Amino acid sequence: MRSRGFMFLGVLLILFGLLALVSNLTGIELGSFCFPVGLILIGLWVVARPKMAKDGTAVEFNLLGEFQRSGVWAVKPVEIWSGVGEVKLDFSQAEVPAGETHIHIYSLVGDIVLRPAANMGLQLTANGLVNSIKWLGAKQDNFLNSVQLATPEFAQAERKLLVEVTALVGDIKVISPGDMG
Repeated sequence: MRSRGFMFLGVLLILFGLLALVSNLTGIELGSFCFPVGLILIGLWVVARPKMAKDGTAVEFNLLGEFQRSGVWAVKPVEIWSGVGEVKLDFSQAEVPAGETHIHIYSLVGDIVLRPAANMGLQLTANGLVNSIKWLGAKQDNFLNSVQLATPEFAQAERKLLVEVTALVGDIKVISPGDMG
């Protein structure tokens, strides 16, 4: 089953496509109607979304700019919303609890940079319209595709980080702990 974020993106694209089609077929200009409707739909989704998050999941919202966590910090389940900007999460010195920790990142346009710690497992699920993924040295480009990658030690790791990224357009980069990139 696809994530709710990916489903919302699909429904939004279908609605805008239908409005454009009706506009072209009828000759009635609906362009001035599409933008406000889109803003209203996105606003309703943002307002309702934190209520759908599991208990204990923090919600971070950043419309423009950079969201960054590095150094020593306690990792907890979180949803990160980024409009336009960069999300950088460095887990190399972070305090990751035992078991599975879920992190969801939603981005319209931007870069997501993840640096896992050497002694933890990382599983990345990436959804979106156009994404480029650099995974520990390898690169792949995706168009309307869902990709799931995991570090070799993920299945046996005591501390597991499950990161789900839903981005309209973005670069996702997972770098090794020793890389300063």
